[in-house]
Amino acid sequence: MTQQEEIPDINNNNSDNTDDFIQPLDFQPANLEAQTSGWKPSSLQITLSVTFVISIIILGYLFSAKSLYIRTNTVEPTISVDGLFTLAVGERFLLLTGEHAVSIEADGYHPYQDNIDVNSNDNQYHDITLKPLPGHLTVSSNALAQVFIDQKLAGDTSRRLDNIEAGEHQLSFSADRYQSLTMPFDIEGRNTEQTLDINLLPNWADITINSTPSGATVFTDDGALGKTPLTTQLLAGKRNLTIKLPGHKPWRQSLRVTAQEAKTLPNITLSKADGLVEIISKPSGASVTVNGKFRGKTPVDVALAPGNHYQFTLFKDGYQPLHQRLKIESGKDANINVSLTPKLGKISIISNPKDALLYVDGRLMGRANQTITLPTRKHTIRVSKDGYADHTETVLPSQNLAQKLSIKLLTNEEFKWKNIKSVVKTASNQTLLLFKPDDTFAMGASRREQGRRANEAQRNIKLDRPFYLSQRLVTNAEYRKFDRFHSSGHVKGNSLNGERYPTVNVTWQKAALYCNWLSEQDQLTPFYQVKAGVISGFNNQAGGYRLPTEAEWAWSARLKQGAMMKYSWGERLPPNENSGNFGDRQAAALLGNILMTYDDNFAVSSPVGKFPPNHRKLYDLSGNAAEWMNDYYGIKTGLSLKAELNPMGPEQGDFHVIRGSSWAHATMTDLRLSFRDYSNDARNDVGFRIARSSK
Repeated sequence: MTQQEEIPDINNNNSDNTDDFIQPLDFQPANLEAQTSGWKPSSLQITLSVTFVISIIILGYLFSAKSLYIRTNTVEPTISVDGLFTLAVGERFLLLTGEHAVSIEADGYHPYQDNIDVNSNDNQYHDITLKPLPGHLTVSSNALAQVFIDQKLAGDTSRRLDNIEAGEHQLSFSADRYQSLTMPFDIEGRNTEQTLDINLLPNWADITINSTPSGATVFTDDGALGKTPLTTQLLAGKRNLTIKLPGHKPWRQSLRVTAQEAKTLPNITLSKADGLVEIISKPSGASVTVNGKFRGKTPVDVALAPGNHYQFTLFKDGYQPLHQRLKIESGKDANINVSLTPKLGKISIISNPKDALLYVDGRLMGRANQTITLPTRKHTIRVSKDGYADHTETVLPSQNLAQKLSIKLLTNEEFKWKNIKSVVKTASNQTLLLFKPDDTFAMGASRREQGRRANEAQRNIKLDRPFYLSQRLVTNAEYRKFDRFHSSGHVKGNSLNGERYPTVNVTWQKAALYCNWLSEQDQLTPFYQVKAGVISGFNNQAGGYRLPTEAEWAWSARLKQGAMMKYSWGERLPPNENSGNFGDRQAAALLGNILMTYDDNFAVSSPVGKFPPNHRKLYDLSGNAAEWMNDYYGIKTGLSLKAELNPMGPEQGDFHVIRGSSWAHATMTDLRLSFRDYSNDARNDVGFRIARSSK
């Protein structure tokens, strides 16, 4: 361009060539939202992603799902199995492991619902049996019959029998006068209607009966059937026939009837009837003879051949015989109604006490001191008074001889002791004596008594309960019947095992168990209660054998004429000759302390009963072997003014009391009858004797 060329005026709005120039626009800021947005997937991408995830889930399900095939005993059942992701594929189900509820329905069957467990096996089979619905049966028969299904009444043949469980049943049919029928029958079930036609056989037979003379009435157990000649239907079985015609003897016979087997009985000839005599006496019970032949006791009916005279005699103890003659006519009844004349005798009764009551044959007759007149037959006499035992005896009065009866009633206490044995023998032939104490005494020793020990505190005892106590200690021979392997042992070669020697080296437990064993031999209630082979207590009311109580032993050994003895032989040492088996010169090599001036000829124990008994006829209460007591060991202090009544010892404890001296004792302390010891263990100088309460 040259300087001479004109420059257009761009500001000239009126120019006609404005389109040929670039026009400036107003400033607009950029869209920030468009600048910051991310990438967005397309629809195709979303579809492919979802399809991929579903495919993965399906593949995972197909990989973990198990195949279940349910088989049933039905045709075309409808089966459903619950559970997430459970698929039915034909006759199979694909489902996950775990518990699933199964429902099955099929025509003619009860619906089925239950849970099954699907385990980890890939292919699983479950067999399920559906229970058929009941069926229905209609039975038709030639007679209306009751129907029994499996021995239970279901109905009769007049209507349909509904709701019978499917399966084989035993059907029975019973109709009056027809033979019963029993048969098996299979009920199809599934609401099926079934029918059955039966024919019941008659259970009777035609029986023809003729009699001479005719016109007699025929009876069976069911009543009158008609008059002869007669043809009648009788049910099968044993039938009792009776044919009666006035003026004739009844004809009776049993007949065996076979169903549908007709029978004609031989002609029955009826005999003329006997005369019937009714015989009544006052009192009743009189014996009746006709021409010397016994015919029963009154009241009685006697049938006799007509046309003859008969001699009737009635007799009863205590009454005069009665004779009567009578002629009997055919078909006519006669009677004898008489009062018997009593034969009487007198009995004088003298009673002590005088105001006792008298009963004769159970009937009150007043005070016992009287003379009574009675028929000459046996009578029961009872004399009774409150506080006394009844006296009962049988008497037979005599018409020609007056009798006198003296009765002395025993008090109830006297009567009780009259019937209690004073001596009893055990199954092992041991002898026990009965003692009936009624004494109060001080058991123990005074503090002033030389040799007294601290456990001998005096106690007031009241003893009034009767008891039995064995005369001798239990021997080795007797104890070995209970424990055949027991050995009493020896002391430095001196045997303690002789058969007649006291059994020693026995614990308290073993001694008590022996008592229970002996009770069982004599069929007595055991005294000791045993738990797991150990004595756990005792029954104080039981009558079985036991060990003596300490109070019973002290009473038996010490109390004599109201005073308590110090030693069994007297009040001073040394013992009198032959007083018992103690620690003497014979035992010098065995014991530390001995009686230097005493010799019993035995180094250790001696046979039981070798030395004289004490004042109660009991042997070895002092010496030979000390004795186990029933009591637990305990110590009481002070002399209580209130006496203990029949004490059994403390209710519990750690040890049991031992009383009496033995072959091993020789000191003043040990030889005293008040000496007390205790232990639970076996010792070679401790045995036992048995006791028993008297009830």
